[in-house]
Amino acid sequence: MKIEGFERIARIDEVTPACPKRVMVGECEVVLFRVEDEIFAVENLCSHQQFSVFHQGVLDGYTITCPMHTWSFDIRSGKAVTGSGRIKTFELRVVGNEVLIKNSVDEQKFSGF
Repeated sequence: MKIEGFERIARIDEVTPACPKRVMVGECEVVLFRVEDEIFAVENLCSHQQFSVFHQGVLDGYTITCPMHTWSFDIRSGKAVTGSGRIKTFELRVVGNEVLIKNSVDEQKFSGF
């Protein structure tokens, strides 16, 4: 199934609570996280020192902690829980077994702005 303005990036069964999934969307590396039955997408780039390591971070509930310097962020909003700043989040849709991301990820704004 196709939804206008969205593109397929994964199957829902490819994203498990124990194993996030990295995908490239254009020039942007995105990490998909699963919390219970929900899927969230964030740019795989910590706002602290621009390391692409969230795929190796520790997810506790809705909080991802960067393994480099332990700054933590809410994957729903992108807001810092510890440290400062925010990370980029993306709008998703789940249709059947397909995970879709809003097209034009480069044009999406940080959540909450």
